[in-house]
Amino acid sequence: MFLENNENNNQEAKVNNILIWILAFSPIIGEFLRGFIVGMIYGGSSFAIEAIDDGNLWFIPLALNIALGIADEVLLEKNGVDTSKFKMWTVFIPVYLFQRAKILNHNYAYFITWCVTFILMFIL
Repeated sequence: MFLENNENNNQEAKVNNILIWILAFSPIIGEFLRGFIVGMIYGGSSFAIEAIDDGNLWFIPLALNIALGIADEVLLEKNGVDTSKFKMWTVFIPVYLFQRAKILNHNYAYFITWCVTFILMFIL
């Protein structure tokens, strides 16, 4: 569900984009967080490396992405932005970022950054 660009759904809003930029880098931040938590659980042992290789705690980056998306949507709503058109996309971050940029008349830099960091997450 993508929105058409017209006068009715474009909103010029002054919003703080710090949270959205943290969200843009969250795939890598989430992996570092996962590594930190695995390190706390398993210490410096070879079990920690195995746990990361086996995908243990894979849900941490996912939960971070969703939590930041929801937090950003709530922040936008508090700033008077009508988020009803893209509220449901907060759990599917790339679509949320694209829709957010489109509706707020921002460039797509944070959407592109998220896509690049998501790919880097698998490469690193």
